[in-house]
Amino acid sequence: MQYIETDRYFTSGLSFNDQGYELEPTWKMYLLSDDSLMIFHPQAKVFYHYPIYHDHDSVFNIARHWMRIKTVSKDSLIFQLLSVEEKKVSKDFSNAYMKFYSYAYLQKTHADPEQLRKPSHKDTLFIQAKSAKANRNPGVRDSAFAARMPVVLKSKIPEIKVNKLKVQLDPHDLLHVSPSDEYLYPEYSITIDKAYKDFNYSFSVLVDDKGSMRLSKFTVSPEFKESRRRVLEGIIDVYLERFLDIKPGTTLGIAHTSEIALHVKGTK
Repeated sequence: MQYIETDRYFTSGLSFNDQGYELEPTWKMYLLSDDSLMIFHPQAKVFYHYPIYHDHDSVFNIARHWMRIKTVSKDSLIFQLLSVEEKKVSKDFSNAYMKFYSYAYLQKTHADPEQLRKPSHKDTLFIQAKSAKANRNPGVRDSAFAARMPVVLKSKIPEIKVNKLKVQLDPHDLLHVSPSDEYLYPEYSITIDKAYKDFNYSFSVLVDDKGSMRLSKFTVSPEFKESRRRVLEGIIDVYLERFLDIKPGTTLGIAHTSEIALHVKGTK
């Protein structure tokens, strides 16, 4: 029997959490028998074979992850993803679910699985409300959240180069095939030639829905905090906002304030 995952959601019924992390349905699988299955990896474009280990009751280990089977029928399956540490299930972190339909059922009902995989109307209302709050408070870090389509930085001049850092994925971790760290914790390396002096700083900024930057986090000894703040705000004003095209991050097409990490190196 062949199934496709059409929905992955939290206990709230939403695909997004407060930090902006999105649960994305990605699995396609063949049930070969009671103790094995094939799962399609969307990035490697191949099916991997995995054994199914039954632990107790309705708890199984599938593709190196613990799951509780909540619903089983020839038309649909629902799994609860379990967070297990030292053979104990954490109720607080076992809060995500995967829903599958059989291809036979979808064909019979003329349903398009790709349409079913899209975020729900509830997700849209949730992101609209979070975006409105973040944009009312563009300088407040606690109101910002990760943009599903992160900030885009492009240099206007040859003296400044921007590189968005990539995250290496585990090809066998089928529950985290999307590069979530790239949008949850986006990092950019920026080099500036012909700067006023040599410097190398790492810090984070809040980018609002209009593409304006505000200094957020940086690390320095307390006695140097104010002087470092002035230096970093000067770099933002003189170089970054002046010589970068800054496209704000968006989620479900909605621009909103989000935080990004910058590693800025200047050479005189």
